[in-house]
Amino acid sequence: IVANTTIAGLKAYHTVPGAYDLLTDDVIISGIVVANDKSGNFYKQLFIQDSTGAIQVQIEGFSLYVSYPVGRRVYLKCKGLTLSDANSNMVLGVKAIVGGLSSLEGIPGQTLNQYLFGGSLDNPVEPIPVTISQLGTALNDRYINALVKLEDYEFVSADTSKTYSDTSAYKSTQNRLISLGCGNSLSTVVRTSAYSNFAGLRLPKGNGSITAIYTIFKSSPSSSTTTKQLIIRDTADIQFNNPRCGAPPVGTVTLLNEDFD
Repeated sequence: IVANTTIAGLKAYHTVPGAYDLLTDDVIISGIVVANDKSGNFYKQLFIQDSTGAIQVQIEGFSLYVSYPVGRRVYLKCKGLTLSDANSNMVLGVKAIVGGLSSLEGIPGQTLNQYLFGGSLDNPVEPIPVTISQLGTALNDRYINALVKLEDYEFVSADTSKTYSDTSAYKSTQNRLISLGCGNSLSTVVRTSAYSNFAGLRLPKGNGSITAIYTIFKSSPSSSTTTKQLIIRDTADIQFNNPRCGAPPVGTVTLLNEDFD
């Protein structure tokens, strides 16, 4: 199988927010799996990436990580599939009518082998170094659905005593805030499913790097309010191992603290 279109070229077929674009051309893309459902923080989803962009593939199936681990090259024959945007994140799947309304659903498991093909394993997966200001919110933004990496972030003080997500019986997905150290206004959301296998772990209190899939949220295609979101694959994606901004260096001990007031 040979790809004849980039991921950016595929995304160009979808230009109207909220529309469902059935692909009728013989479009074939290729990319590397950068995130899957292994930790439970993604559900029935694969995220694939090439040098031009990334896209979310919705699949009606479980344990996708067994056949499609991170680092595997995959090929997608897209003819017959549908492109749309879920809260402005470009998604590839199939159109269905649910409750009388159009909806984008996962590619059925029984037809998946007509569209998705596994290639080589263990390809290198490197997140894209970015700043928060580089992460755009336009429909075809280069970084939406991509694996990115931000440096010098930490969870805000109000969240450092919390767990990643809800551990109650209600299983409510939770947002936690990270900021660019020292209360900087450049903050963004880290969103975690209550069904992830690390939902009950405490948030790290230090400062450092975060690797995550970048997504956005809009309550509707016409909404003027957009929330930037980071979704980690597992806790190894957060390396907050440095002292918090303003904290004394690790290993120092205060011997005297007298303000002479």
